Amino acid sequence: MTPVDSPWVVVTGAGGALGRAIVMRFVGAGRTVLALDIDVSALASLPKMDLLRHRSCDLADPAALDAVLEEALPRGVRIDLLVNAVGVIWSEPALTLKGARLAAHALDSFERVVRANLTTTFVTSTRIAARMARSGGGVIVNFSSIAARGNAGQVAYSAAKAGVEGLTRALAQELGPLGIRVNGIAPGFIDVGSTRSALSPEVLEQNAKRTPVRRLGTADEVADAIESLYRNGFMNGLVVELDGGLRL
Repeated sequence: MTPVDSPWVVVTGAGGALGRAIVMRFVGAGRTVLALDIDVSALASLPKMDLLRHRSCDLADPAALDAVLEEALPRGVRIDLLVNAVGVIWSEPALTLKGARLAAHALDSFERVVRANLTTTFVTSTRIAARMARSGGGVIVNFSSIAARGNAGQVAYSAAKAGVEGLTRALAQELGPLGIRVNGIAPGFIDVGSTRSALSPEVLEQNAKRTPVRRLGTADEVADAIESLYRNGFMNGLVVELDGGLRL
């Protein structure tokens, strides 16, 4: 098949550790992938491959995303899988003791986290779903987190990821009749660079011990979960908790 004949995969947040693993999984399976991320240098570090195109884009900006899709995708190409791995982990408590007073969570950081995790997922899901609907359907997999249940010290991140889960279930109801299935995964602690930069080694060790399988997850296991959601045609509106049994 030529790239125009073969359905494409779009991966957002492709410059991150999990996004990169997902990109390489599908390219390795012979799929043509469009990798999207706002981080130009992270995208530039992806290997040069015939089946891989990458573009930098503010994924919370609908006009910017539309422009990139128009430029990067050959005319007539069909997208049959969107993986929204875009997002940022953020730790900041609702109240912090600063000297003799309590300081509230900063509004600007709250809004940044919501934009990076929830707004981007909304924009990419809806804009690409419109393309999928015109070409016969597709599958969307969104990234939530174990923190969506509510995690102390991650107020903004928990709220944003809970929003992703609500968005996922609502889109599944709306888009199912159009031939588009929408599911999500809620990873626990995955052993990738972003997790290790966000949490201290001591905290990671504690969480590994608290997880019933007694370890962190792997990027390959995340990719396996995405493939399952993609291949099983009766899975819709499901958020898979990929956390080794850990409950916060």
